[in-house]
Amino acid sequence: MHALRELVLGARLAFRAGRSRGTGLVRTALTALGIGLAVAGLLLVFASGNGLQERLDRVAGRTAVTASAGEPSLAYLEVPSSYRGSELTAVYLHPEHGDAPVPPGLDTLPAPGEVVVSPALSALLDSDGGALLRPRFAETHIAGTIGDEGVAEPGELRYYVGAGPDLREAGSVESVGGFGVPSGALSLGPFLTFVLAIAGAVLVSPLLVFLASSGRLAVADAERRLSALRLVGADVGQIRRIAAAESLVGALIGLVLAGGLFLAGRPLVAAADLGGLSLFPEAMVPPWPVTVLVSALAPVVTVGSALAGLRHVIVEPLGVVRESATTQHRRGGWRVALVVVGVALFFPDVWFGVDERSGASAVFAGAGSMVLLVGVPVLVPWLVERGVRRLRGGRPSWQLGIRRLQLDIGTPARVAAGVTVVLAGAVALQALFGGLADRDERGSDLAYVTSTESEQQVRELVAGAPGVTPTGPWEFRLDPAVPEAAEHLRNGLAPLGWRVSVYRDADRDGAANTAGTLAALLGTASTFTLLLAGANLLVLTSAQVMQRRAAFAALRATGVPEGVLARSLLWQNGVPVCLGVVVASAVGLGTAALVGRLLGVSVQPSWLVVGGYSAASVLLVLAVTGASLVTLRAAVRDGLPRGG
Repeated sequence: MHALRELVLGARLAFRAGRSRGTGLVRTALTALGIGLAVAGLLLVFASGNGLQERLDRVAGRTAVTASAGEPSLAYLEVPSSYRGSELTAVYLHPEHGDAPVPPGLDTLPAPGEVVVSPALSALLDSDGGALLRPRFAETHIAGTIGDEGVAEPGELRYYVGAGPDLREAGSVESVGGFGVPSGALSLGPFLTFVLAIAGAVLVSPLLVFLASSGRLAVADAERRLSALRLVGADVGQIRRIAAAESLVGALIGLVLAGGLFLAGRPLVAAADLGGLSLFPEAMVPPWPVTVLVSALAPVVTVGSALAGLRHVIVEPLGVVRESATTQHRRGGWRVALVVVGVALFFPDVWFGVDERSGASAVFAGAGSMVLLVGVPVLVPWLVERGVRRLRGGRPSWQLGIRRLQLDIGTPARVAAGVTVVLAGAVALQALFGGLADRDERGSDLAYVTSTESEQQVRELVAGAPGVTPTGPWEFRLDPAVPEAAEHLRNGLAPLGWRVSVYRDADRDGAANTAGTLAALLGTASTFTLLLAGANLLVLTSAQVMQRRAAFAALRATGVPEGVLARSLLWQNGVPVCLGVVVASAVGLGTAALVGRLLGVSVQPSWLVVGGYSAASVLLVLAVTGASLVTLRAAVRDGLPRGG
């Protein structure tokens, strides 16, 4: 019963009655917002994975299965194309038996000359943007739209065309007896499977860091209240339970807020063009075990972080005693050892004779990368602590910011670690994809045609097409001055239907390029996490300002300009992030080089991208500092003594 009373008291203190009610509400709101952002980000990451898996299930469900002997069959020919850089797929069908199978999403097979289009293609054809695409369907009749079960994603451009018996003459036509194959993991090979695993670590690990950091927001502000409780007879165990209950309130409110943020953010993520992919919003549902785990993990991590923040604090009736800075230095031996172990894992060919082409090499590459990425958030606080320990002198704003880091490096360094792990992963993945997706741009203005008809007939059909010039057998040059030359070429050949195909290097390097699609998807995801890091950093900075309102008010009252206080916040946040950017760039490029060596992939880092991510991290700090000025002004006013 006593423990229950202590928990209820802690919950009441989260909203603090009396003169500081407003401050207590702000503190609890900031804690809940930080936890809500981190939890919502975790749910969106796992929901996106579930959405991608659901997309794979749809693709597997419509995959053609070769007919067995004597089985009713369907002549099936899939012809890839594109429209203005977007993948466009035509599927030609002709029943070889009366009870031939019907693809998912269709009620019946289209008759010769009929077309059934995807919802996105139907909308495009009806819009002004589809004016140049309509000529391809001039000799057909659009008989309906494909059902949702027959399209992989909302934005997919796909259509089924009814063909005649001559479809069997096509060289790559299939005799299909049904549709649907087992849906397994994405078959991308060792390298790209490794990339997806690393991407998950890059997205999830900083969110866990932010979650733990948000749990410590109320600790510093609670010390005076806990000291007062000690004065009226509370023992150490009671103090810890009251502090835990106070943090638990913020965590529970944060979970409710996370649900709202998740529902608000899900349509935005689903509608985003993630490297040519889009998802159905209703498919973006995190697996229930993950939802339960995250919902349980948030309060546990929050309360644990709050109690860990009291490790070096002794709450006495007459005040709070902190361990001296000299006794709180982080140990660096195990942190450096973690990096050494990570590097050693990239040499299984040396230690165990593993072949680079085997699946085991991807396992070692993934394990080594994971260890190195875990090493970033544990190494950055130690490096920042050692870096600022002996800094002295400088302008007043510099001294205030550095002195604060020397006294309490924890929260700024942890948030910087969360930002830099995103940067390290993004740099590593970009460098690897830069080598994988590297292509020769020469010949991008050439188009190649294959057809069952004569070359003379093909040339007659495209004669006069704007920007299209024959240059050789089955080869056409597209005038760069005519941006739509490729579409004019395809429109001219549209009457031949399945009998002709147009190929361009630029099309293969676009949405159909798996490496390019994944690179764009991972870049978008890293940017999302970086923006979420900025929002979390703003919450933590605002909370710290509110906790130090008395000190800021005293400095302001003695004549310290507000600009000096603002710049001190800039140094307090900027120094850890700038040092983290250097460490993250080195770790990211080093990881890419080690992975490239182990898996036999060329590494070509783009210094423009590396500089862009680094600059974005620094600009993030500037934006957060600017946004926290409002909180600083309010804290100074709140911290000033009130007159009688």
